[in-house]
Amino acid sequence: MFAPRLPLEETSRAQRNLDHVVSHVTDFLDRHGMDRVILGGNSFGGHVALHVALRSRLRVAGLILTGSSGLFERGYERHVPHRPDRAWLRAKMREVFFNEALVTETFVEEIRELLSDRRRIAALVRMAASAKRDNLRELLHEIRMPVLLVWGTNDNITPPSVAHEFKERLPLAELEFIDECGHAAALEKPHEFNRIVERFLQRHFVPLHAG
Repeated sequence: MFAPRLPLEETSRAQRNLDHVVSHVTDFLDRHGMDRVILGGNSFGGHVALHVALRSRLRVAGLILTGSSGLFERGYERHVPHRPDRAWLRAKMREVFFNEALVTETFVEEIRELLSDRRRIAALVRMAASAKRDNLRELLHEIRMPVLLVWGTNDNITPPSVAHEFKERLPLAELEFIDECGHAAALEKPHEFNRIVERFLQRHFVPLHAG
């Protein structure tokens, strides 16, 4: 299993867009000689995975998407303060999770430190705006591989209606909901998320415990 670090803020101004990130992931697969892969992504990461699948259809065997953008997403690219304070960050983070107890003071401080650089904030906002402008509605029918959609029933960023539209437009999609869960299912309900993913992999690919 590989988790490539996406170039969300280290790039030049001209490269702060979805297409650059998709190229970065494709290059990563090339460098590691990955000819057949299952891609997974949450939110923006799911959007990237969908584009890689459209670009490299013989390479991508399957997709696992959670709260993916690509159809609709309530973004934060507008009215972001130059120096977000803890109260603003806490409020935004609580929109991501159903269980507000997960938004600890330590977690808020980690995000605050991450966003302490104005250039990083500007890069992330620009990247988010690029993704919001990119709608895949008319292309999803071309993705003809097994796709697992895992959605929180309480997702406020990409609501359940978005999951249902993905299911309708992706020919081989399966949709699983997790109750009392927000936008980041793998973080909020990791055990349920992992069980759903394992069943999907066992149905469509080599059993995880074979041999």
